[in-house]
Amino acid sequence: MSAPGRYEERNRKRIGTALFSLGSAVTLACAKFVIGILSGSLGVLSSAFDSLGDIFMSAVNLLSIRKSMDPADRTHPYGHGKVETLATAFQALVIAGTGIWVIVEGIHRLAEKRVPESAEAGIAVMSIAMLASWFISRRIRKVGEETGSTALVADSLHFTTDVYTNAGILASLVVFRFTGWAWLDPGVALLVGAYIIFVAGTLLVSALHDLMDRGLPDETVEQVRRIIDGHRPMIVDFHDLRTRRAGPEKHVDFHVVICREHKLADAHRVADHLEKEVGLVLGNAHVVTHVDPCDMECPGIDHCERVLSQIRGLKDPSEEKPLSPSRQQA
Repeated sequence: MSAPGRYEERNRKRIGTALFSLGSAVTLACAKFVIGILSGSLGVLSSAFDSLGDIFMSAVNLLSIRKSMDPADRTHPYGHGKVETLATAFQALVIAGTGIWVIVEGIHRLAEKRVPESAEAGIAVMSIAMLASWFISRRIRKVGEETGSTALVADSLHFTTDVYTNAGILASLVVFRFTGWAWLDPGVALLVGAYIIFVAGTLLVSALHDLMDRGLPDETVEQVRRIIDGHRPMIVDFHDLRTRRAGPEKHVDFHVVICREHKLADAHRVADHLEKEVGLVLGNAHVVTHVDPCDMECPGIDHCERVLSQIRGLKDPSEEKPLSPSRQQA
């Protein structure tokens, strides 16, 4: 598949998964609210409000993903990728507010010693919700990692927390069914609220790092270095390698040193090949190189001719054998 074809397929996956996430969140929230109200369980209601946050986050994700796909324009020459990052930061604040509400309500119920009215219904819905959240989180995270979508990865993380919170609420309802301990349901709700706030803080810190142009992971940077080093002796050296992320997009730029005796066309051929290969290996990446002439003594005409033959024999990386899935997901 050509590079434009891979890009279009990636966008289709992002939009399709965002729609799947939104539909799943609506279904789970409706079921939890109905059972939570009928059973009187704060644990189930707290999980329902958490799912309400999922609906909001999934909707914002869908809108932000659509916006991030807009091409670069005059006022946004680097594209709109950071719309996803801004959406993640906003969602983290909303999720934290949900956690605070759950804690406050839990304290009130502890003081009033209110207990669930129907533990059996709560046990049934939380069992189904736990399994559903596990399946949903795995599917969303897989696509998020394949496409480099920070919004989808964040969305999957929130569904993952639902697995653990649902398990905790389920355990409390089972124990309450046999013991009747009044403090158990609101007590678990307090733990759920605290965990929701913790997850929101994790998402917010990650989004802020991306907004401040934190570099890509060390293993990704090392992969770029290996690609550049693989072009020796066509290049003499490289320096000022910089990386950052803007939503699903990766940005890489560096200076490459090439023999000053080469023609501009030959130097450009090497730089263009590097940009395309790094872009293909990293997936959704924008790569920019700057060519510097070397200042070392020329090693001789024979060496230059051998290097020039390598340069002029370079092929378009996108026309070579397809990349393995692991290289595409780097």
